[in-house]
Amino acid sequence: MLAGICGSVCVQAQNNPAGKTISQKKFERLSKKKNTIVLDVRTTDEYKAGHIPNATQIDVLKKEDFKAQIAGLDKNKTYLVYCRSGKRSKDAMSIMKELGFTKLYDLVCGFTNWTGVKE
Repeated sequence: MLAGICGSVCVQAQNNPAGKTISQKKFERLSKKKNTIVLDVRTTDEYKAGHIPNATQIDVLKKEDFKAQIAGLDKNKTYLVYCRSGKRSKDAMSIMKELGFTKLYDLVCGFTNWTGVKE
C-alpha cells in the first residue's frame, strides 16, 4: 500500500539515464563527503518553506537561468539533486548531463518524503 501511495506522489522507479536515483540514507551519507554539493532545484518559495541543510537552490523551471548558473559549477564535484517529488530533479540532471556533469544522484521521492533534518 505504501508503495502505491509513494508511486502516486513521486517519480521513483523510472529509468534515469542522467544519473542514479538513491535512497535518503545514501543521500545523507554522500552529502557528508568532501566535494559533494546538495542541489535543490525547486522554486525559491518552496526552498524558503523548508529544505535539506546546506542545499544550494537553483530553480530548474527558470530554464535559461538554471543553465547559466549550472554552467558555472565545478563539473568534477558530485551533485545530489532533489525537488519536491522527483520529476524536476530528473529534468535538472538531464540538463546537467548535457553540460558535461557526470557525478549525479537523485533523491528518491524528493523532498516530499524527506524525514531527515530540515532547515
